[in-house]
Amino acid sequence: MEKTIWPVIIEYADRFDPDPGHAREVCRLSALLFQALGELHTYEKKERDILKSAALLHDIGWSRPQIAHHKASRDIILADRTIPFSDRERKMVSLIARYHRKTGPKPDHAVFRDLDGADQQIVIFCSGILRIADSLDRAHQNAVFDLTCTIGDDELIISITCRHPSLIDMAVFSEKSQLLETTINRRISLICT
Repeated sequence: MEKTIWPVIIEYADRFDPDPGHAREVCRLSALLFQALGELHTYEKKERDILKSAALLHDIGWSRPQIAHHKASRDIILADRTIPFSDRERKMVSLIARYHRKTGPKPDHAVFRDLDGADQQIVIFCSGILRIADSLDRAHQNAVFDLTCTIGDDELIISITCRHPSLIDMAVFSEKSQLLETTINRRISLICT
C-alpha cells in the first residue's frame, strides 16, 4: 500500500470509531505479533499492511448500532470508496475486521468464498492475529508495553510486559486465540510480566 493511504485510514478511524486510541493500540500489537510470528508465515509488507488496516478499522462498525459492530465494520469498509484500496485489499481488510470477534471464517460466508485460496489463508491468519491483539487491549488501557513470542513445535508462548496483569482478561485471550491456534497448529499460552 502506498504511504498516502495511512492518513486516510487514520482519519476514517478517528471519524467513525468511538475509541480510535484502542484501534491504534490493536494495530501496534498486531504488527508486533505479525513480525514475531515471521517464521510461521511467508507473508510480507503488503499482508502486514492489510492486517494493520483491518486493525485500525475493526471497530468502526460501532457507528452503526443497528447491527453487530464486527459485521457493520465489514459492510462499511466494503461500501466506502474514499479509502483507496484495490478491490482485493478492500475485501481482505473488511473480512479481517469482520472476523476480529465471534464466528471465524467459513467457506460459505459471503465475500470470503469469493477470495482465492491463498487470500483466504491470509484472511484466516491475520484474523487470528487481530483477535489476539484485540484481546490484549480488551480493557482499552494500552496496558501492553512489549511482546515477544517463543515458537515451539507444538506451542506458541506469547510473553507480554504490561502495566498490570489484571488488565489482561485471560478467559477472553484464551477464547480469542483459538483461531490462530488452529491455523498454526500450536497451543497458545500467554505470560504476563
